[in-house]
Amino acid sequence: MSTSTLDRAPGAKADGGVDPRIAARRRSVESERRRRRRRRLLGVVVLAVVAAGAWFVTRTSLLDVDTIRVQGAVHESDDEVLAASGLRPGDQLLDIDAGAVAAKVEQLPWIDTARVRTGLDGVVTVDVTERVPVAIVADSMGGRHLVDASGRLLGPAAEDPTGMTWLEGVTPGAPGETIDGAAGALEAIAALGPGARSRVTAVVVNPDGTLAFQLNPQGEVRLGAPTDLEAKAASLTTVLARVDQVGLVSISLLDPSNPVVTSTPG
Repeated sequence: MSTSTLDRAPGAKADGGVDPRIAARRRSVESERRRRRRRRLLGVVVLAVVAAGAWFVTRTSLLDVDTIRVQGAVHESDDEVLAASGLRPGDQLLDIDAGAVAAKVEQLPWIDTARVRTGLDGVVTVDVTERVPVAIVADSMGGRHLVDASGRLLGPAAEDPTGMTWLEGVTPGAPGETIDGAAGALEAIAALGPGARSRVTAVVVNPDGTLAFQLNPQGEVRLGAPTDLEAKAASLTTVLARVDQVGLVSISLLDPSNPVVTSTPG
């Protein structure tokens, strides 16, 4: 009895009837899938670790507020600016909304603009510019308050108001509020040149909304409605330069091209 061994010919099928080359290819594909899954999982883990580390760094004292500086404040104290900002040492730098903080500071009566700067050294700087008073207004109790060109009430006039133009015929509210009905009067003041402005002691808002200037040492300028103010201011400058002001009663600028001067006989 003889025994013979038969070798599988190339291309013969493996167990189960699957070509060995196909089986090898399948194993290779599955192995590559497993490697891709491991790489993706590793990437997710790395990202999670980096994100956790970044979050941890932002929550530590490495990126918190150490010092808050205020620059440009004169009439508002540094403490008032700091209180309005809401900033505190220990706050996280990355949590600061500079625009929102600036908007809070600009609610203070004297503050015109505010800008907030943060530094990685832990220093936060609040730069402010203050409003410029152009007139003074009295309240019902006799108190004097400064007003800027927009009609915003700035606060009590602690200094000597000499040289300031009085605003009459309007009712002031609280500091930081805009005075109703004052816009035209303030535009009239702004239209005046230096020479005429030095002669105007007050601008009056009449009940019907018309305007008038009170002059030093005497006389009234009737402006009428708060229109053509540049032309009226220029006409007033010309009249004051030409008219004998002794006995001056009034100057009507209802028609700025045709001013009417009234004086007492002298």
